Amino acid sequence: MPPIVFTNNLAEPVAPGVVRSRLEPGGKDGPGGAVRDSDQPGGALWSQAFFLGRPADEWRMLIPDIRMAPNQVWPLHWHDCWTAVVVLDGSLLMGDWWMGPGDVLIAEPGVEYGLLLNGPKGCELLEIFARDILSPGGYGAEYRDHPTLRYLKGLDSIEFVSRPPRLVENGKRQIVPIDGTPGLTKGRLNGDAHFDLGEPDDPERGIVFDRRLVAGAELPAVAVPDWRATLVLDGSMTVGDVEFATNDMLLVEPEAKVPSITVGAGGVHLLDLARTAAALAR
Repeated sequence: MPPIVFTNNLAEPVAPGVVRSRLEPGGKDGPGGAVRDSDQPGGALWSQAFFLGRPADEWRMLIPDIRMAPNQVWPLHWHDCWTAVVVLDGSLLMGDWWMGPGDVLIAEPGVEYGLLLNGPKGCELLEIFARDILSPGGYGAEYRDHPTLRYLKGLDSIEFVSRPPRLVENGKRQIVPIDGTPGLTKGRLNGDAHFDLGEPDDPERGIVFDRRLVAGAELPAVAVPDWRATLVLDGSMTVGDVEFATNDMLLVEPEAKVPSITVGAGGVHLLDLARTAAALAR
């Protein structure tokens, strides 16, 4: 069957302009084992997508949560916007780098990366696109008959193009090494990581960062001028009167006031996503 994509995610009001959503359960296996138990040729894929922004906006930050089958192979490709790949569960060979939970790859626009080989138990990852309108990207023309693209993505939905001169050498290899490739950067969610999806002085750059907060910590109520999301990677917290646990996501509209936050007894590890730098203000 083709990929399953959900964009009508659960949204429970927390305060005006503030909602709680969540990643569906199941991790790398997919909800109810949908990926693990599938007979899909090439292995199954399940995904859901979150947006920071409204449909009428010029662009939004796009946050797909993707679950993929063991040993599934995706060829080299690129996107035309800044991209962050964050592994949540399982493992993934990204080029020549085995990524595990908490590992991060940052790719600049037009920089080809891959191949992607899911680990022996599968993989769940976030592939965060700073601008949804530039996210489709492309594949080299030699992948027109690639089995994974044929059976899962659908060849009619893909732009196959001849590589520009700076990417020609990639057509002669199966992987792009991460270290030493301009525009590709390794990272790790260590509780104090910060990644700019754009030039550091660009006020419209997206931002990805993580925080570890100790048990009982309190954060005051706050409002910021742009869209922001916070995913609970581990632990718990209370936002106003609403409990948040692992895989819950806080989605906040511009200027909406987020109630005060109290961290749970086991502390909390958070992944924060800001549509632009304005979402960090105040």
